[in-house]
Formats: sequence, C-alpha cells, structure tokens
Amino acid sequence: MTQQAVPVLPALSIKETMLFYETKLGFSGHDHGGYATMENNGTRLHFFECKDKYLCENSGCYIYTDNIEDLYARLSAFDIIHPDGKLESKAWGIKEFCVVDNNGNLLRFGEINEC
Repeated sequence: MTQQAVPVLPALSIKETMLFYETKLGFSGHDHGGYATMENNGTRLHFFECKDKYLCENSGCYIYTDNIEDLYARLSAFDIIHPDGKLESKAWGIKEFCVVDNNGNLLRFGEINEC
C-alpha cells in the first residue's frame, strides 16, 4: 500500500501565496476559492485561507530534496532564507536549511547525507 502525507498550511491570501510559490519555489497549482493545491516535482502542498497571522507564523513543514546546495543557492537570491536557517549538516545525518514563505510559514528543506 502506498501512502503520502500532504501538509495543509495557512495562507493570509491564496492569490499572493500561489504567486510566491510559483515565482520563488517553482510550484504550480490551482485556486479552489479559499483553498489552493500546489505541486513541484511530486511535492504537494495545500493551503487554506486564514486571517490569523499568528497561526501562519507558527506553522510549517519539512520537504526532502536532492541537490540541496543548488536549491539553497537559488533560494538565497530571493532573500527568503530564515536568519537562523542557513544550510548546515546536522549530527543526525541531514543537511538542511529553512525558508520563510510570504505568510510566515517555515519550510525546512533537507537532504539525507550519504555516510
């Protein structure tokens, strides 16, 4: 049996969130009127419209990726890397960094290090 988890994140504006994810992160998606579904190379994210900025700033997800150095370099150009989320190798065998989206959601990108 195949299973997959899809994060459902809050968005202050569906339109602005879709624009952010399309232009900066390379996602494409659909606006379903207060709810958006987005995808990039098999990674899926959903968003629900929410006017609670606190909820947005305290939500996030983890996205596994390949070629994390290239992704980090590309996203660094947009000035969206979290100040405390620079690219680094963790003791538990993951190389990761963090991005903050236009709503305040934290996106943690990670790649499993080959040991």
